[in-house]
Amino acid sequence: MVNFKSLVVAYLAAVPAISAHYVYSILTIDGQDTPDWRYIRQNSNNIQPTKHFLNAGADFRCNSGSFANAGRTQVARVNPGQRIGFKLWNRGKILHPGPSTIHMSKAPGDVRQYQGDGDWFKVYQDIICGPQNPLRDSDWCSWDKAEFGFTLPRDTPPGQYLVRVEHIAIHGAQSADTEFYFTCAQIEVTGSGGGKPGPLVKIPGLYSRDDPALRFFIYGARSYPYTNVGQHAVWTGGNTGGGGGGGGGGGGGGGGGGGGGGAALWGQCGGQGWTGPKTCSEGRCVVSNEWYSQCVP
Repeated sequence: MVNFKSLVVAYLAAVPAISAHYVYSILTIDGQDTPDWRYIRQNSNNIQPTKHFLNAGADFRCNSGSFANAGRTQVARVNPGQRIGFKLWNRGKILHPGPSTIHMSKAPGDVRQYQGDGDWFKVYQDIICGPQNPLRDSDWCSWDKAEFGFTLPRDTPPGQYLVRVEHIAIHGAQSADTEFYFTCAQIEVTGSGGGKPGPLVKIPGLYSRDDPALRFFIYGARSYPYTNVGQHAVWTGGNTGGGGGGGGGGGGGGGGGGGGGGAALWGQCGGQGWTGPKTCSEGRCVVSNEWYSQCVP
C-alpha cells in the first residue's frame, strides 16, 4: 500500500523546484495588467529556462518557437512617458538570485513580421539593491518581486518594437549552469521622439562565454563585487547613443538622467569608463564597485 505521508513529503519536496521555473506572459502598462500572451509572444519553452545560450542562436532573442506566434500576438500602443512592466504567468515572484534586464529593438516595419535580427539597446537593468556585505539572496533587486519595468523615455523614436524582458538566474553559474528566462512583447511607440538609443548590440552576441557576470560564484566569495551584465549601459533618453541612466554593475532600476544635469534616482553616476553624469539630481552617488556608482536615496 502506498504510504500517504510519504507521498505528501515527496510532493512538498518537489514544489520548490517546480515553482522556481517561470515565464513572463503578462505585459503591464501604467500598472494595469493585460491578459496573458496578448502582447507577448508565447514560446514553446514554456517555464523552462534556456541554459546553453551560445547554442540557442536566433532563439536567444525571444525564446524557442516564439516567432511562430508573432502573427497572432497583438501590438500594444504605448506613449512615451508611460511605464511598461512584466509579470509572471502565475502571478508568482522571482526567487532566484541574479540580475534582470530589458532590451528594445525597433522593427523596420510590422513587428509581427520581425525576428529581432536588428539592433538592440538596453532600457532597464537591476542588479544589487542590498548592502552585499556579505552578499545575500535578498540583496538582489529582483528577489521576491512580482513585477518589474521601466518608464519609456520621452524621446523614444516612434515605431514598432520588440521589448525583451530577461531574468538571469545565477545560482548554478559557477558550474556553467546559468539559467535565462526571457520573452518578447510587441509594442508600438507613439509620438515624435527624436532620441538616438544606444549603445547598440546584437542578439545573439549580447553575452560572451567568459562574461564574469554569468560565471559568478554566489556561494563562494559572497562579498565579491558583481560586474555589469553585458557590459553596456542603459539608455534613458537623449542623442548620445550611450544613455545617461542606470545599468552598470550595481544597481536597481532603469531610471537615470539623460542629457545635462545630474543622474536621476537609481541612475548611474560613476564607474570606470563612465562618461555620463557624475552627480545626482536626487539622492547621493554611492560607489558599488570600480565599474559602477549609483544614485540612491
